[in-house]
Amino acid sequence: MNGEEPMRCPVDRIAAALVCPSCRVPLDASYGCAACGTGGHRTGNQLRFAGFGDAELRDDPLNRIKETVKRRFGPAYPLVIQLLSPVLLRRFIRPFLMSFDLDRDLVADLGSGTNRYDSRLLCVDGGAYANVDIVGDLRTLPIDDGALAGIVSIAVLEHVPDPQAHVREMWRVLRPGGRVLCYVPFMQPFHASPYDYQRYTEAGMKTLFSRFDVMHVRIGAGPTSAMLWTFQEWLALLLSFGSRRLYRVLAPLMWLLSPIKVLDVLLARHPNATVAASGFVIEARKPTEARPE
Repeated sequence: MNGEEPMRCPVDRIAAALVCPSCRVPLDASYGCAACGTGGHRTGNQLRFAGFGDAELRDDPLNRIKETVKRRFGPAYPLVIQLLSPVLLRRFIRPFLMSFDLDRDLVADLGSGTNRYDSRLLCVDGGAYANVDIVGDLRTLPIDDGALAGIVSIAVLEHVPDPQAHVREMWRVLRPGGRVLCYVPFMQPFHASPYDYQRYTEAGMKTLFSRFDVMHVRIGAGPTSAMLWTFQEWLALLLSFGSRRLYRVLAPLMWLLSPIKVLDVLLARHPNATVAASGFVIEARKPTEARPE
């Protein structure tokens, strides 16, 4: 060994800031709460409090397919989706993460799914995927007030019925001056994971994060992505002649058209692309001085 300290897993790094998700009392060494009895269970490097049950993740037919693919491909799932998806996400996640010192700063990916953008990132999700560090409810995180320097939330808030509650929780766990990067779709067909509730315009994103200092809202995925996904669904509907079974067979085959999304390399730069964008990404900062809700 060269004398360097071995890298700790994210759960160990945040251990001092772990609190009860119910009453916010610091957890004991066995991840239990002496005040209310709520407890977490740790297996290896994963700490579990709650999360989705298998029945929830497989209730919707489309989500059953997604969950099967996620579990089968594991860490390769994001790459598979990147290739097959009709959506071409612009490059915004890596630059955001590079603006932190991840060896010192605690940064969490809330709703990470099977993604792990960096081994030093704290991955939190409702599903107990192998890469997830903390499994639980994103509205009641087992993390102390002001413990995080940064938050990433990619394609999560459309899947929750109460996005305002999630944004309030982001505010709570971010330290003053901490930043959040959030991507939410605008023009996309229904996609359960395990549910799907809403979409946001550019103005809607600013309103959702109005308590923060909004640094910028940009196109996260362009108009070609919006058109292509809708067209794929339209084709599957047209060619299935009213048969749900045939539709479920045809819908994945429409992914063969997905390479058309590369047109967004140019079209997403159009000054009016916001009127038909597939999704928006916002970067916002928690003010250093407290503001009322």
